[in-house]
Amino acid sequence: MRAAKLDQEKILVTIANDKAPAMNGHGQSQGKTNGQGKHNGGKPPLRAILGNSAPQRQHEASSVFNTPESNFNRPLHPRVLHPGQVRSTGSSVNHRLKVKPPTDSPSPGVAPITPPASPENAQTKPAAVKAAHNENLMRVQQAQAVKANPAPKSKVAIKIDASLDAVSSLNRYCQENGFETPVFNIFNKPPRLHCSVRIDGDVYSSYPQEFADEESARQRTAQVAIQRIQHAESHQKLSACTLGDEEFIDGLYKELLKYPHGILGHKLEDWYSSTFRQHLPGHWYDLIIESKKIRVEHGIDPRIILFANDPGIPEPARISTPSILPEPQLPWQTLEGGPHDWNMFISHCDSTKQVWARLIDQIANFDELTKHMGRQMAVPLFRQPVVKPFLQEVYLVEIPDGWNRVRVISVNEEQRSCRCHFVDFGDVALFEFADLFQCPPQFLVLPAQAVCLSMYALDKFEDHPHAQAVLSKELDGQTVVAHVLTTQKQFLELGGAAQGVEEKGKRRACLVATLYDTSTAEDIHLNDLVASRITKCTPPPTLTDEKKIGKTTPILVSHINEDGDLLVLIRNEDLKFLERSIAQTVADLGEQDRVSYSDLLHDRHVFVCDESVEGQKQWFRGRLVTRPKNPEEETFDVYYVDDGRQRKTHISNIYRLEASNRALATFPPQALPVRLHDVPEIAGQMLGRLRGLMPPRCEALLKVVAKDGSKPLVNVFIRGQDPESMYMCINIGLRLEFEMASSIRPEKYDDLPLSSNVHLPRRGSYSSVVSSQSSGSDLVALTPPVTPMKAAIPRSGVTSFSSLVLKDYEAIPAVGAYFEVRVALSVNPAHFAVQPYKCYNQLQALMKDLQEHCKSPAAKGVQPSQLAIGEAYAAPDSEGVYHRVNIRKIYDEIIHVRFVDLGDDGVIACDQLKTLQPELRKLPKMALPAQLYGIQLADVVWSKDNCIRFRQLTLGQKFIGIVRRLHKQKDETLALCLELVDVSTPKDIKLHEILISEKHAQPEKKEV
Repeated sequence: MRAAKLDQEKILVTIANDKAPAMNGHGQSQGKTNGQGKHNGGKPPLRAILGNSAPQRQHEASSVFNTPESNFNRPLHPRVLHPGQVRSTGSSVNHRLKVKPPTDSPSPGVAPITPPASPENAQTKPAAVKAAHNENLMRVQQAQAVKANPAPKSKVAIKIDASLDAVSSLNRYCQENGFETPVFNIFNKPPRLHCSVRIDGDVYSSYPQEFADEESARQRTAQVAIQRIQHAESHQKLSACTLGDEEFIDGLYKELLKYPHGILGHKLEDWYSSTFRQHLPGHWYDLIIESKKIRVEHGIDPRIILFANDPGIPEPARISTPSILPEPQLPWQTLEGGPHDWNMFISHCDSTKQVWARLIDQIANFDELTKHMGRQMAVPLFRQPVVKPFLQEVYLVEIPDGWNRVRVISVNEEQRSCRCHFVDFGDVALFEFADLFQCPPQFLVLPAQAVCLSMYALDKFEDHPHAQAVLSKELDGQTVVAHVLTTQKQFLELGGAAQGVEEKGKRRACLVATLYDTSTAEDIHLNDLVASRITKCTPPPTLTDEKKIGKTTPILVSHINEDGDLLVLIRNEDLKFLERSIAQTVADLGEQDRVSYSDLLHDRHVFVCDESVEGQKQWFRGRLVTRPKNPEEETFDVYYVDDGRQRKTHISNIYRLEASNRALATFPPQALPVRLHDVPEIAGQMLGRLRGLMPPRCEALLKVVAKDGSKPLVNVFIRGQDPESMYMCINIGLRLEFEMASSIRPEKYDDLPLSSNVHLPRRGSYSSVVSSQSSGSDLVALTPPVTPMKAAIPRSGVTSFSSLVLKDYEAIPAVGAYFEVRVALSVNPAHFAVQPYKCYNQLQALMKDLQEHCKSPAAKGVQPSQLAIGEAYAAPDSEGVYHRVNIRKIYDEIIHVRFVDLGDDGVIACDQLKTLQPELRKLPKMALPAQLYGIQLADVVWSKDNCIRFRQLTLGQKFIGIVRRLHKQKDETLALCLELVDVSTPKDIKLHEILISEKHAQPEKKEV
């Protein structure tokens, strides 16, 4: 039932008798109909079904709570109070518990106490003194008004003429009383029409009845208006009760003796008025409770039943009442596939997956229950303390808001306390055993009123650290229309519990709904509104706040760039939510979530699978550096917004983020750039040492010293490898390293005689390994190599940060994706190399430029002292063709190299190396180690015939490769395990099947 004020109009909704609020004995005046007044907070009527396209509210880029839209507050609808009760300022139990208990000042006994039919009509009850003052003031004003204005003309009673229909009778009534012609308003579309009519400022509605045509809707609405007008006219003729308390009880007792089966409480007023031609006294229920002549029993609504106590007459059988709460009856549509639009009042919000609401149609019953609980439990005789509470049992607790039903969900025997769930509101609170009282059976008749809803498409916002504030502001205490998407069959399959089911200590709702606010001209899609407000209310991380300068902040170091700047993550609840959301999204991803070219054109953020670290899958949120230019692109530069790195990524490793997890896609980037304070320029070897001290995801403490534009200047502190060690300052360590390096004078050995027995350090290398000095290239074949130089540790070696190092090919497709390749090296099925075919033209152009450069006089040679493991140069093969090479090991002037664009290894003399120009280093290494999928590879000795046949089938050929897995080789490098398919013929040919059929390989054994 809905009543609201619109342009000073009164909307009166007629409901069936079984849903009407139980009357407490007060007659209705002309100013009130059906227990409702004219004034109701300025809200238009709630539409029972959806209206327009429900656009979102507009909001500015500033904080959402400061926008004009956010200041629009839908009126709150607090709980209905029983006499003497003090209203709380919020619906949360934690807020309600803070309210001071009510005073003992008596409330006016003659004031009407009829509960409103819905929470929207609840009015805050003033204190007794204020009520008396207002009453006296109104009497003075009324007396003045009588003197100033003549008595109003009495209304002509409505007359029913059988020859006229309801609309015509209503028109004649308005004409006779000088009212305007009735105005009928039709809502919604056939066959679900609703109608209301306005008469002399009062609005009557036929809701919840629905009609297929407008004429039927008008006739039925006119009948409703006539019935309500007649009901109001009949009550105007009644006089106030003039009997004393004892006379009232005696008279009622004598009449009840005529009804051995009792009189229903909600019929008492009509029966009393027709019998005695008077209104019931305002405190009739209190008189009956205290009287020994009359007893009250509770039925199943929970309507009360009045009986006369007579020792000579056997006591009538009491109506059996349940010992547990029954499951609420939800208003499912009888037609299969019909819409489920429920009028609901939001009582509490735990998260986007636990929104607690009450059905508007049941609020009258709940108000009646609340009133009776307050009255009965106010008598100490009826309070039965709980000695030991049991799980899932329902008890009563008293808080400043009144008496409430709670269910025990956990018990702490040691502290004699328990956590309780308010079954009619949804919130949870902690109570001591002494606060709990037994719940009488009559208060268990009405089902638990709070229904648990999960907001559609907002499940990923469930534990968002900034969601609770938005939910409390936008939903708590509001009346909405819940468009339930769960069918009755699905509801039963999910558990069939209106309050959800417990799974692993966590409640899961069985109903999914989209919420709408229909109090405005256009329906507001509250799910979208809440999601956008949460996004706007989530602040980006910052270290430039004045409050953080000089204070220590726990961080994670995610990356150190080439300039020596740190990318850090603040360790807080936002970062924990980010990590949980990434893990959840990875678990939910499927092939359907991979991006397409059209997705990359409009998606702002993407989800990237990175397997660059030892083949382990790492997931990052990413942002494309540049927009795609054509649909043929397969490799993109992606910036990891929570890491600070930028990598080339194959499209098969990119997934949609905005479609799979809206909460994660809209979460602010967490990586913050900072610069170390008061340290020299960091580059080269010092950069490697810094990265070694602080590897990715290293925990540290950070203190902001000053601001330098967008990058704060900071001091960073880390612990040693021992968890018990003290923190040390990175800034001080770097300064000491630079001071020590600048104070040591380089040693010169130019004046020493050249001898093969003299071992000199290689000054150009970062390694401390020495080598034999050779005087010329003619000694290369005669001088035996010494122990080879080992590769440097990754955190301090040259291979990570030297400017001469070539980048690895990063855009490796995901497992299961297609990869067009050209075989560049073919040794055997367990050892070959492929080149990305899409880069073949770039490689050919580079090879042409490389030959011109290396054979020109401008090409520079390299001295042995300048070499370092991992650096890239140019070197000729046996046919004199120059290729890019990578230094693997150094044996004096004999150099072990790898041809990075072919995948083969070789040994050359130092004087054959040529330096590479910067433009010749831009293209990453083109040769990718590979193994053939589908055949046995482990512990296989390949014969000469096997190798020759494999070489004939593969070398220089183009294939479609399917990435099956990544294999870690003995040298710690990763090899692609490829299924090679030849698509140059009408029928696809799989290479491993040819080798198996020709007996050159054995099929791979399937793991059991």
